[in-house]
Amino acid sequence: MINSAYYNKLFWEGSVTSLEGQAPSAAEGGVAGNGDPSVMEMRLRFIPEYVESFKKVFGAEWPRMNDAYRAIAAYERTVVSDATKVPFDRYAKGDKKALNASQVAGMKLFNGKAGCVQCHNGALASDQKFYDTGLPDFPGFKDDPLYQVTHRWEHYQKGVPEQKYRTADMDYGLYYITKNPKDVGKFRTPSLREVKYTAPYMHNGIFATLQEVVDFYDRGGGKGTNKTPLLKPLKLSAQEKKDLIAFIEALSMTEPLIHDDPKLPGDYQPLPAPVK
Repeated sequence: MINSAYYNKLFWEGSVTSLEGQAPSAAEGGVAGNGDPSVMEMRLRFIPEYVESFKKVFGAEWPRMNDAYRAIAAYERTVVSDATKVPFDRYAKGDKKALNASQVAGMKLFNGKAGCVQCHNGALASDQKFYDTGLPDFPGFKDDPLYQVTHRWEHYQKGVPEQKYRTADMDYGLYYITKNPKDVGKFRTPSLREVKYTAPYMHNGIFATLQEVVDFYDRGGGKGTNKTPLLKPLKLSAQEKKDLIAFIEALSMTEPLIHDDPKLPGDYQPLPAPVK
């Protein structure tokens, strides 16, 4: 969610173009919140504090889900990186001590030999375009019944043709939106902002560490139906990989952005943290 205010397309396949559009997709989606908007709206109306707050902010007599989604989007736009705490941002503004020697070496690799900047560029360190990198399936994806039931439902929900619905063995990515075979397996370039704190990585969460991510790209990616020609073996040394990771982590704040649990009205309080 962090820095999502700056994306022009949301979700890995870019299916919505605003946070106001993202909120109902998550809350009502069959494989996400699975909420009924009329039920959710009625629940809000049963809480006096929400009735009062919605009337004050939106001018409506009763809470409405469209306004609830606007409120969620407004909050999400406040969850952004603090540039004064990001080493790279401080370096870019003239503080040459903000990056150490390893991070500077990694920046040169990022912009040069490693080629990361081809896709990870701009303020978000993402061109917000879509690529097939040949990412392998998450282990057990094809054999786990729950994965497959969810996967098939997603195909059905997104209008995949019957033949593909019955034979699909992968996440189609951008194809869900365009229905263009050349877009099968393409996913939006993720931002590298705060990536230090947002494991696991890739659209299916297959990599647990940045080391695994760098190793994957060092091999030239995987085998994809529409794999981008931008990916080729990099032949990075162990030290170069270490420097590259050091720079990538410098795109994150020096400490994670943590928001306190919200104080909900009345007796409605957040669930306790799960017992480890």
